[in-house]
Amino acid sequence: MSRAGRRLPHPPRTELVQEEAIGILLLDHPPRNLLTRSMVRDLAGHVAGLEKDIAVRAVVVAGAGEAEFSGGLDLEEWAALSPKEAQEEIRAGQDALWALEHLSKPTVAAISGVCRGAGAEVALACDLRIASETATFAFPEVDLAWMPSHGGTARLARVLGRSAALELLVSGRTVKALDALRLGLVDHMTTPGDDLEQAKRLARAFAEKPRAAVRAIKRTLVEGEEKPYRNRFLLESQHAVQLLWSEEYREAARRTAKKRP
Repeated sequence: MSRAGRRLPHPPRTELVQEEAIGILLLDHPPRNLLTRSMVRDLAGHVAGLEKDIAVRAVVVAGAGEAEFSGGLDLEEWAALSPKEAQEEIRAGQDALWALEHLSKPTVAAISGVCRGAGAEVALACDLRIASETATFAFPEVDLAWMPSHGGTARLARVLGRSAALELLVSGRTVKALDALRLGLVDHMTTPGDDLEQAKRLARAFAEKPRAAVRAIKRTLVEGEEKPYRNRFLLESQHAVQLLWSEEYREAARRTAKKRP
């Protein structure tokens, strides 16, 4: 599966494609893959389904087409909302990205082209970000007298630190992929056009590992960030003890015992 190919006209959507044990979420609203309210609802529904789908063991998030990950929210939609409706949509967006962030399976964002605004917020909700060397990142909301609304302030500060996050958010400046890598906004950088394939390779590597251990490691890391430092050790011990009684652990122990001289 690639982003390209013959694409028939259709309403904006977040599409789910499955390749063996990998689920691929495509933000599909050409040409800029702007996020509509229906796409956010699609995303939330797919994430809920992926959580329950035992056949899927890792997830990749990408923009459909070759040009852009996502240019952000579709502001034409938002201009027509009442304050109450806007609050409801913000809550729905925050809930969707919270669910993506807390998905028990590893998630990798494959980023090409422009990754702006709410598009960057989607990428931040993933566990890892792989970007083409031609990708660019920006939080331009400040120039519209607005701000990120889907959890971007909290996640960006956690990833970069408060000072660097404030600089990006208040300046609204565009960051190239190499600078994003240096900042820690991106985890890996690829040659143009290879970001999706590298993301899938990494996701496949995750999918090959014991399911229960992967789930426990991710839950310990993600939930641990929400707890006081000392409590993280208790969370770790709880998951580690549970794994000792898993069938995957027992099978691995039997294989190890057989290899001993």
